[in-house]
Amino acid sequence: MELLKLQEKMLSLSDDRLSSIYSYASRVTQETIDDLSPILLEICLKAESGILKNQLGQVIFHLQKTERLNTRIGFEKLLHGALKVSIKEVFNLLESGASDAKALVDRIKSIL
Repeated sequence: MELLKLQEKMLSLSDDRLSSIYSYASRVTQETIDDLSPILLEICLKAESGILKNQLGQVIFHLQKTERLNTRIGFEKLLHGALKVSIKEVFNLLESGASDAKALVDRIKSIL
């Protein structure tokens, strides 16, 4: 039930809170970015209801096309998109990752 509420909050996130998530996401190591980016892309590609048929989806597509998903900006956008698609999968992924990924989950929960 808690995750459902967080998912709803993620869909209507203010720009300030989104900037905070991006800020925390930019602090993870490059190794974590390299490990998690392909999995976050898979989560984004599962979007069924058109959640990513917007500017965010276009940015993710462009970053994929130019092979820049494993950059900090690419990671931030993938994280944002994946959180919109399935917050539960993203939290499970981050919690099973490195310590900086685990800390990111706690920070995202505190923002939401």
